[in-house]
Amino acid sequence: MKRLWWPIPVLLLLTACASRPPAKVDEISTRPSQPKSSQARKSTIIPDYYRVKKGDSLYSIGFRYNIDYRQLAAINNIEAPYVIHPNQRLRLVASKQNTELSSNKVKTRPIVQQPVLTAKKETATPIKTTPPKQTEKKSTQSQPSVTISQQPPKTQPVVNLPKNGDLNWLWPTAGKIRTTFSGSNPARKGISIRGNEGQSVKATESGVVVYSGDGLLGYGELIIIKHNDTFLSAYGHNKKRLVTEGQQVKRGDVIAQLGSSGTNVNNLHFEIRKNGQPVNPLDYVKP
Repeated sequence: MKRLWWPIPVLLLLTACASRPPAKVDEISTRPSQPKSSQARKSTIIPDYYRVKKGDSLYSIGFRYNIDYRQLAAINNIEAPYVIHPNQRLRLVASKQNTELSSNKVKTRPIVQQPVLTAKKETATPIKTTPPKQTEKKSTQSQPSVTISQQPPKTQPVVNLPKNGDLNWLWPTAGKIRTTFSGSNPARKGISIRGNEGQSVKATESGVVVYSGDGLLGYGELIIIKHNDTFLSAYGHNKKRLVTEGQQVKRGDVIAQLGSSGTNVNNLHFEIRKNGQPVNPLDYVKP
């Protein structure tokens, strides 16, 4: 009996293990992960403050957080031409201090009137002044007159910004649409146009370049053009930017070369912003 007693627990344990259902194995998705560019654009959290970095502009900061540049300027008391500096602290959310002060009564101490002191007229003594010596004029006249032939700086032709009703949007580059706009998906604030590396990217309308750089995560080499006080257009993932900030461009001007900066596919990320908010580009321009 002693020999049969020990195997019984072992047999019970083996039968329990045999009756236990097989362990659940999680299925591994074979779908390719989204590129870093779309993942970077998913963040829509707006902090209270933003520290200006080198290369930032008021337009690019507003573009990053879907805030109209005029709203940023008003919140921070910045006047046109909206110059900001590195390490400057900008408020992104309007302060509630003004509304709180208006709703709450502020206790103030009574103002005590102080006697006004008037100065005596006798204390003011006239100061004698001597006219300038004539020798100074002679010294300037004795010098030979020199004429400096200075050429006026080259100025770019003024581009009149179109009004909302006069906007005539142009398809920015050749190629098929790869991804479309989605108002509910922060990673799809515009459309993606598949193309060949190095092909021309054109300005969709006349305007002024308000940002040209690579400081916005997820957009690669990015260009933002201001068309008027309402509309902006953006061109991301360029191989090379051909325009600089402050440069005026006309509709159809080549502004960049298509590329894959900030992503792994040769494509143009194209956006249109209305009052700081992304809108569907296909509502304004067709391929």
